[in-house]
Amino acid sequence: MQITNPNVLKDDYEQQGFVIVNELFEKGEIAEFQRVTNELVEQSKSHQKSDTKFDLEQDHSAASPRVQRIKIPHKQSEVFGRAVRNPKMLRVLKILLGENVRFRNSKLNIKAAHGGSAVDWHQDWAFYPHTNTDLLAVGIMIDDIDEDNAPLMVVPQSHLGKTLNHHHKGIFSGSVDLKNEGIDISAAVKITGKAGSASFHHVKTLHGSSPNSSNRTRRLLLFEFAAADAWPLVDFEVYGDFSEYKEKIVIGKNTLQPRCENVDMIMPYPRPTNPDSIYRIQESRKK
Repeated sequence: MQITNPNVLKDDYEQQGFVIVNELFEKGEIAEFQRVTNELVEQSKSHQKSDTKFDLEQDHSAASPRVQRIKIPHKQSEVFGRAVRNPKMLRVLKILLGENVRFRNSKLNIKAAHGGSAVDWHQDWAFYPHTNTDLLAVGIMIDDIDEDNAPLMVVPQSHLGKTLNHHHKGIFSGSVDLKNEGIDISAAVKITGKAGSASFHHVKTLHGSSPNSSNRTRRLLLFEFAAADAWPLVDFEVYGDFSEYKEKIVIGKNTLQPRCENVDMIMPYPRPTNPDSIYRIQESRKK
């Protein structure tokens, strides 16, 4: 979808829980994203295990670096830091989230060719409930993504349902037992497009991705945004101190008056042993 009619864009987002804007970012911008991503992967060669900068595959090595996730890329590169305030993206955010919008956090998920790890089905809302649900994630395609190289998959209209149980044996596992929850993912949509295209999915939209069995790497830059009056109920530290919290406003202005909605939530506690990586959190369900 191109941004031809803001009302249609907003309606589709509200009805389906996601929208795709084709080639939102220009070729030159994507070339910069690719360059910086390559540089960061090169840096990962000196890292032997997952840490505050990288989540690494088990077979990662200096000779053959295999990165699952580059953490907080907006703080690791000015290129990604500037992209947080890209005017074309902000235009879409204003349509979907309103006049006052705050940036939350970033990550860059990489599915290496020939086996990049899956991300199990989950709702972002389970990880970071706020006072209302006006939050979304922007997925910017750094590579061409098609059905073969493990695209993000979303379940349409799942944001309209309940908050699903993301616990296993009493511990937050960051993933959903589809059978127990009665979820049919046969209607899931694969988010595909040319490099530079971007998806916008609601914080309650159920989503996941399969391992990458193709011979092409799939890289997806993810930015999280919230309406300014959606205040965090957990993980406030992700926003930084209060000064940074205010500085993360990307559209409009800050407010000290949270908007509180009657929305169901399940707090993501108790935490598993390693709560800083979705891959390690989700592994707890498999034990």
